[in-house]
Amino acid sequence: MGYTVSHFEIRARDTAVLEKFYTEVLGFQVTDRGQLPGRGELVFMSHSPEEHHQIVLIPSDAAAKSGSGIGHVAFRVDTLDEVRSVYQRVRQLAYAKPEPVSHGNTWSCYFRDPEGNRIEIFTQTPWHTTQPCRFDVDYEAGDAALKQATLGTAQELPGFTTTEEWQQNFRPRFADTPAE
Repeated sequence: MGYTVSHFEIRARDTAVLEKFYTEVLGFQVTDRGQLPGRGELVFMSHSPEEHHQIVLIPSDAAAKSGSGIGHVAFRVDTLDEVRSVYQRVRQLAYAKPEPVSHGNTWSCYFRDPEGNRIEIFTQTPWHTTQPCRFDVDYEAGDAALKQATLGTAQELPGFTTTEEWQQNFRPRFADTPAE
């Protein structure tokens, strides 16, 4: 099982300032934005049409001397079985507090490490929905039941489409971006 770092959640004291920095200085594209109840507007940004977001800015009211803080680190895995395997292991750990969820475009498991840092292990679904989006899933269910339940919920959400179609529609935004 291999892990690939996918994205960072950055707790921002001034979301607009950070959005301007990441888009104008580093060339990220805003892929989505939306309200998280009680928290304000989240801003999702990416440097790749293959990734819905590599950075998500989330408002924070915490005063900090430097830096805003990382909300979580996400690792992409190749299969749903790998997400389930991690979920089965971390649910045995009292401190981990696993959260089995889907974002419409992922099957995810959030959990805490021994020092309380938030980690996400996820794999892609074949679908896309406007973000932020989060709903509980049951990793005890079989593949067919889990996929059908996820699809049933995702189809009712704003921006529902296939991942492939979303990537095709998003790809032109990178046409003027210099190749690496």
